[in-house]
Amino acid sequence: MKKIYLIDYDLCSLNSCGQPCVTKCPISISNQRKKQHHKKDEVPIRYKKSTDKMIIIDEFCIKCGICLNVCPRNAIYSIFLLDEPDEDLINHEYPLITENTKISIVPNEKNHGFRLFGLPTLFSGKVTGLCGPNGIGKSTVLNILSGNLKMNFGNTKDNELKWQDLLNHVKESEMRHHFQGIISGQRHIAYKQQVLKIFFEKYKQIKIKDILREQKHINDKFYNRIIENLDITAIADRYLDQCSGGELQRFAIASVLIQNADCYLIDEPCTFLDVKKRIKLAELLQDRARGFGSNTTYPILVVEHDLAILDYMSDVIHLFYGTPHDFGVMTRVQTTKNGINSYLNGFLKTENIQFRKKKIGFRRSVSDRSWDNARIFVDYEKLTKTFDGFQLIVGSGTIYEGEILGIVGENGTGKSTFAKIITGEIKPDENSIFKTINRYVSYKPQYITRDFNGSAKEFIMQTSQNYDFSEKMTLLLYSPLGVDKYFNTPVKELSGGQLQRLYIASCLAKRAELYILDEPSAYLDVEERLHISSVIRAVTKRNSATTIVIEHDIAIIDALSDRLLLFKGIPGKYGKTIGPLSKRDGMNEFLKILDITFRRDEETGRARINKKDSSIDKRQRSANEYFYAPRK
Repeated sequence: MKKIYLIDYDLCSLNSCGQPCVTKCPISISNQRKKQHHKKDEVPIRYKKSTDKMIIIDEFCIKCGICLNVCPRNAIYSIFLLDEPDEDLINHEYPLITENTKISIVPNEKNHGFRLFGLPTLFSGKVTGLCGPNGIGKSTVLNILSGNLKMNFGNTKDNELKWQDLLNHVKESEMRHHFQGIISGQRHIAYKQQVLKIFFEKYKQIKIKDILREQKHINDKFYNRIIENLDITAIADRYLDQCSGGELQRFAIASVLIQNADCYLIDEPCTFLDVKKRIKLAELLQDRARGFGSNTTYPILVVEHDLAILDYMSDVIHLFYGTPHDFGVMTRVQTTKNGINSYLNGFLKTENIQFRKKKIGFRRSVSDRSWDNARIFVDYEKLTKTFDGFQLIVGSGTIYEGEILGIVGENGTGKSTFAKIITGEIKPDENSIFKTINRYVSYKPQYITRDFNGSAKEFIMQTSQNYDFSEKMTLLLYSPLGVDKYFNTPVKELSGGQLQRLYIASCLAKRAELYILDEPSAYLDVEERLHISSVIRAVTKRNSATTIVIEHDIAIIDALSDRLLLFKGIPGKYGKTIGPLSKRDGMNEFLKILDITFRRDEETGRARINKKDSSIDKRQRSANEYFYAPRK
């Protein structure tokens, strides 16, 4: 870590303090003692006339800390900026090209592959959350703990590193016990990996109910709870290649939790799940950690990017910081609240390290603006759409110009169907009174593919018909989404997160009057999700457009939406709408359906789900304020 000294100009009083920071500086004192013909050293702290302020020039500073101690107003303070730790602290380093995976690791200026520093602490009876951006080492940690990846401690040349060598490097007793159990075959690890396609070949032509019945090693009470909370009954007679992304995710989680393991590792379980399933999942993980139905407790580690759910399910948390795809550092264990807030603020108080220049903030407004005088974008009457075994009923409503309408509800209740009706891709039933929207529409679908022969830039040009890649457009759209970094990369080579950001950029690049984005936060990390929220709002305002966003991340919905349209019903059978409603009324109604209450963090304004039956939860329920925001 690099230590630097900064000046708080709100406290600095250079005209009345006598500037002891300058006079007491060892370099100033040294210069005074030098003879006149000797060359004087540059004094790092000095008065800059053009700005009428004191400045500190880091390249001349010897980091003695005297200026900090002698300042009468405590205006000078120090922080540690991000830098890679010493090499002797490396837990694992990837070679530039890993032969076993055939994945090319992008070389950096230090000419080494990705490096990981630190391991988590295993707490039996607790859910430990792992929080950090993509490419920072979270999945690497889970692979190490599962025994699938053997740590090399920076030695990339020796492919025959023995397990005993590993134990000699591990000092923490609980972690040594963990690896010793893996080596001896006496410690069983249940690991839900991020990539789900591995199941297709393993369980080919076997029905889900048969797979789970064969794997079941827990008591019937908890097994039935898993089946119910994850709605496995609805997909029990299917083969895995017949499942959607959300259904496959539910199976993968169930197949892990029904194992009688010593440790559970869960990598990004909320992808493709709706909010209701995410809440149920969080409760299942808490129950498993505490040994629901048995006298044994278990350690559970979870990687997740949905901050509200991560906060709700985790007892403690480890943060990751560093430079994605270059190096990642795991912090010591933190309380959940302080850890997530530190991550959003980009500053670790416990270690005095600043790892991000800007704080990540949330809008605290509930957007209860009046729409009485707003211009109407479209009025629609009651309509229906009937499929084989499913019917969607949409009540009449109004969408206003310039608003961002959030759509929430369980999977399988018709949200994407409604979006496709709005775009004209699907026609409603013949008895429905619905006029096709005669506006320019840009649509980002729920399911995205790499089925394009060309670069990312060519994809944007072809799908959006926008050829503007000027500096202004780049600053508005492509740079905040990070798409400009891989303009020339073939679409077929993009990761899931890169592909998602490309589809979002292509949707927003199109000159349209209505933007519809279906689950834009999937595959993205916390920072990327909040970046896309600000970009969507900026483009909507710049183009005087209207935007509809279908989303399951409750923090993103809260940060982005002006009003809400709710979908409820029985997934796969029927769906009906409530609203559109104001932000407050919509969130209140939505949270009642989910049976949770919601509050804002005082420091960051982020969404936090109250623990069931806590004092604040009971107080908000009694006041019928499930969505907490004090009324004015």
